[in-house]
Amino acid sequence: PVTRSNGILLTLTAPKGGTISGQAAVMQLDGWTWEDMTLQAGAGMIVRWPNMAAVSDWWGEKSAKQQIEDRDKALKNLRKTFDDAEAYRRAREANLEGQDHDARWEALIPVLTGKLPVIIQANEIQQIQAAVAFASERKLKMILFGGYDAPRCAMLLKKHQVPVIVGGVYRLPQRRHDAYDDAYTLPERLRQAGIKFCISSYGRFGAANVRNLPYHAAIAAGFGLPEDEAIRAITLSPAEILGVSQRVGSLQAGKDATLIITTGSPLETTTQVEGAFIQGKRVQLNDRHKRLWRKYQQKYEQQKDAAAP
Repeated sequence: PVTRSNGILLTLTAPKGGTISGQAAVMQLDGWTWEDMTLQAGAGMIVRWPNMAAVSDWWGEKSAKQQIEDRDKALKNLRKTFDDAEAYRRAREANLEGQDHDARWEALIPVLTGKLPVIIQANEIQQIQAAVAFASERKLKMILFGGYDAPRCAMLLKKHQVPVIVGGVYRLPQRRHDAYDDAYTLPERLRQAGIKFCISSYGRFGAANVRNLPYHAAIAAGFGLPEDEAIRAITLSPAEILGVSQRVGSLQAGKDATLIITTGSPLETTTQVEGAFIQGKRVQLNDRHKRLWRKYQQKYEQQKDAAAP
């Protein structure tokens, strides 16, 4: 409800953990059951690409040698997983006798056939290059998530038509020598490079701060991205990248009436969301924050009345 109150009506819900985390789904933030809320069950297979170089930082507990060993092990397991899934797919197609049903490989068959994209989380340039090479070698449909260094390998991404889900604009520079505003200018640099992108509000606090999505786009607009492109980056562009633009993302005849009514530009923090509709049905905009505000506003008024002479 808190997220919905700020005009966020759709989200990509993704699993975490491991190298291959599982399938993500596009969900509507209203409904009695998960079936009601699901807009698209299979939106992508989440893959977390390992760091290609050892990282030395205060929070790191592993040595450089251990990090490299872990990287090599993760990449070996990733390749073996896809090899095994491909062997399983071919056996299924050949109708081999004695082929047992395996839910793990069944989930990867749409990825191998190009029906389901892999959403690969990678930020550093070597990660991105390795991930694109892996997807190209196996003819996978890839979406890059994170993309901090994406402008540094723009030609590669354009060549393989890899769109980017920017992993949040509220980010610190990743390297000591980076400009302070590298994360803020990332969307505009992607636009200038001709790379298809959208903006997410992903962060270390997870779903709690998804409500700040409009302000991620606003920061990008403040650092060069045209305002209409900033709004597109949180509406139609993510719908196109995730394959649901035939139903949502813009106000157009034949699409779902999923929209918000605001007092001004949704990129402004002073703007209020006055109404919200999902598939034409008005949804409630009440939430815990508003209930607490009314509660303590009442307490304040009572104390003020008691203190009056």
